[in-house]
Amino acid sequence: MGEEVKRMADLLRSGAVMLQVACPVCATPLFKHGKDTFCAKCNRPVVILKSAEEEVSFAGQQVLDQLEQAILEKIAEFDVAIKNERDLAPLREFGEAIKTYLSALEQIRRLKST
Repeated sequence: MGEEVKRMADLLRSGAVMLQVACPVCATPLFKHGKDTFCAKCNRPVVILKSAEEEVSFAGQQVLDQLEQAILEKIAEFDVAIKNERDLAPLREFGEAIKTYLSALEQIRRLKST
């Protein structure tokens, strides 16, 4: 028997529940023990996001943290560009881009608070 199968059996014996959702990285079934959801093979936490139509899973809170940081950096870049721009057309484009980034940032923060 493979090591990962032994680990999964041990998890089940310890009270963990095997979920119907697979790990987004290795496609191994995910396990839930208490409030923690994780991949037995990758040995990392997984956050499951539920929408009305589908379930999507992300490997760990780190993904959301990294995405949030990247968006904040882009907004900072637009801040510098806006201060140096005098033409109205690029300023409008910057405004639309910032609006999109802020919307994404709001969604990420909502996900992180659940």
